[in-house]
Amino acid sequence: MPSDSDDNTATGWGQPGSTFAPPSPTPRPLEPPVTTAAPPRSTPPPFGQPATGQSPAEEARTEPTPIDTPPVELPPSFDALLDADGSVVLVLDLAGTVLSVNGAGLAVLGAKHVDEIVPGSTSYGLLRSFLDHIPRRLINDPNGGTWRGDFDHIGAAGDPIVFRATATAQPDPSRPGNGVLAIIARDVTAARLEQARLHHRATHDPLTGLANRRQVLAILEDAIQNQRGKVGHVAALFIDLDRLKYVNDALGHVIGDRLLVSTAARLAETIRPNDHVARIGGDEFLVVCSRIPDAVTALDLAERIRRALTGRLKVKELDLEFSVSIGIAMSDADVLDLSDADAASALISNADTAMYDAKNSGRGRCALFTSQMRSAARERTELAAALSHAITARELTIEYQPVFSAVSQTAVGAEALVRWQHPTLGRVDPATFVAIAEESGSIGRLGEFVLRQALADARIWRSQQQIDEDFAVHANVSHMQLASTSFVPLVLALLREHRMQPRQLVLEAREATLLGTNIDVQRTIRALRRLGVQVAVDNFGTGANSLSVLTDVGADILKLDGSLALPSGSSEADTRLVRALVLLAHALDMRVVAERVSGAEQLRRLRAAGCDYVQGNLLAAPAPFGAFDPNLSF
Repeated sequence: MPSDSDDNTATGWGQPGSTFAPPSPTPRPLEPPVTTAAPPRSTPPPFGQPATGQSPAEEARTEPTPIDTPPVELPPSFDALLDADGSVVLVLDLAGTVLSVNGAGLAVLGAKHVDEIVPGSTSYGLLRSFLDHIPRRLINDPNGGTWRGDFDHIGAAGDPIVFRATATAQPDPSRPGNGVLAIIARDVTAARLEQARLHHRATHDPLTGLANRRQVLAILEDAIQNQRGKVGHVAALFIDLDRLKYVNDALGHVIGDRLLVSTAARLAETIRPNDHVARIGGDEFLVVCSRIPDAVTALDLAERIRRALTGRLKVKELDLEFSVSIGIAMSDADVLDLSDADAASALISNADTAMYDAKNSGRGRCALFTSQMRSAARERTELAAALSHAITARELTIEYQPVFSAVSQTAVGAEALVRWQHPTLGRVDPATFVAIAEESGSIGRLGEFVLRQALADARIWRSQQQIDEDFAVHANVSHMQLASTSFVPLVLALLREHRMQPRQLVLEAREATLLGTNIDVQRTIRALRRLGVQVAVDNFGTGANSLSVLTDVGADILKLDGSLALPSGSSEADTRLVRALVLLAHALDMRVVAERVSGAEQLRRLRAAGCDYVQGNLLAAPAPFGAFDPNLSF
């Protein structure tokens, strides 16, 4: 055969309007299949149409009908070219008889040769299943045409395969009902699996396997759309782990991640079958509930989740308590007036606001969103912005409360306490604005302001010879500061700038910040103590694992919380406990400060218990720099 005949066959294959002539030793026009007197059901039905009056089992027992159109033998070079791509290549007449098939096609059909693909064979059944995905209209169109699409197929080995196919029908215009169908099908299973993996990765949280914020927003939009015009509501439950920051600070993120995974599993087990749960932030989860009749039902669901996520977790030697705060928002008329996307965002925002209300009311509880909460949240946001400005503009002030020796009764140090006089709100409670600073991320800047000002004031006292080198300034530090690699260089620079000895600085941190194995915090504490800076455990006795801090944390001073420092009404057993704690601290080379001393009898018992230092309003209330006397005694 002339070489250009092969070229014409290859380029004309699958192009509408071209003439397909399979290469053979003697080129000839394509002839229609010859029928016999066999029963009609034994003749292969036209492609794309079901076999009539015959079950698949009967078809398998039917003898094949002879067809006078022989299989096409492609030249070896052309066959190798088709197989190199790995695609399935099939050429059939319009009755469904295979004229040519390449190696990949034989593998999919479970055959070794085209002669095996005959009615009644397993390979023929697989062929029919393969061809069922090609639209019938393509074969019935007298003008032919091309179809492209993806379909799922079960291969000869029973394995699922995804094919991306191009099928071209080319009828013989001179002989109606005759012609050829050429199919090229590429296996795109791996690509489809990778696409599914990437989609899952984009819509799910990698740690817990739950839907992520992007996915749950889409779910919430659909739920709102489906709920419109129907009785009931969509409810969003915003869930926040109350103690995750404590766990991360104390034990590191590996343990924190374990708690998150455990929480996700419990949530998935607790919600209703048609509800959806997602992790939308570090310690935040969202549950979407549809067809909620009323707020009482939503509160019941939230309470059930709260109980399921409240308990104790044993990690190493620590027995951790954990709980959740849950905010609930309903798709009321105000929300449904918005578009689906805006309604979904508003519902999450409202549930988030309600969650913070629950947290600010004592944690471990549920709260239903009200319009009043939105006003409170706005005020809190405005207060956070005002605080940030106050830090930058140095509008905050420092007051000092002396720390007295329990023996000499003279001041041996002073704790720096930050104060904020808001221009319209007046004096803001420190507990309020410190909590806002922690929430908004400005706690580091606030802590640095206090440290700078306290050292600057101490330098003035020393220059005026009001204090000696044994007098120490106490400043509170946050986890954010201790976890920062820049904190130790900052402390060293400030000590040098104000010509203060490292031992004249005491950095106080809450036990939750110091407890455990947080590598960054522990590294900072060790570096500070090597410099000579003193570290104090503040508010000791308020945590669930207070005793662990005595042995796990390297500290110089232990400050007993006022609730533990033998307040009015304490028993003799309380006195023995404090005495034991003092002895233990002394054994670990730690000195003890009793906080919030407020009565003469309390002072007497604390001194008898062996406390080294005392501090409280009974002895001296905090005073601004100009009114503070470092030489005060009681």
